[in-house]
Amino acid sequence: MMRTRDWRVLTGALLMLGTTTAGAQAPADTQRDRVSERVMGARPSMDRLAEAVKRRLGLNEEQARRLRDATARYANERQQLFRRERALRREMRDELARGSAAQQERVGRMLDSLLGIQRSRMELVSAEQRDLARFLTPIQRAEFLAMQERAFRAAQQMRMQREGRAGEPGERGSPRRPPAP
Repeated sequence: MMRTRDWRVLTGALLMLGTTTAGAQAPADTQRDRVSERVMGARPSMDRLAEAVKRRLGLNEEQARRLRDATARYANERQQLFRRERALRREMRDELARGSAAQQERVGRMLDSLLGIQRSRMELVSAEQRDLARFLTPIQRAEFLAMQERAFRAAQQMRMQREGRAGEPGERGSPRRPPAP
């Protein structure tokens, strides 16, 4: 059965990507659905994920709609930053793998670019938080931010496992860890 934390991570990931839709339906037999999804490999419905976030944060219908709209506004830029950072880290890893033949200036430019991406990410988070502050309480915002961070880490871990490595981001050939029980 899918653990509650896993649902939160998936929910946060989907909201982080701005792909949820409004949903007010409650699943008839959640326990059986979760088992079926795990056995069949199906992803939970977007409506159920949106409803889980709504419940977790204690949102009313208007807040849920505004949260969905706000996250959608930032999703594209967030994805672009993640893709740029991932490509840049891959490029830097390849350059550093050259050992003594690695170009100092090139690595320096890549480091500067990584710092710029991190600044852009922080500016994006700040702008999103300012928007969320218009309709969420500070506690709801903090909880949502934590959900987004957990989702990002989970997405990184899934990507690394898919790529055949399970170590820290950017590590190549790390031994695979068994999944958590």
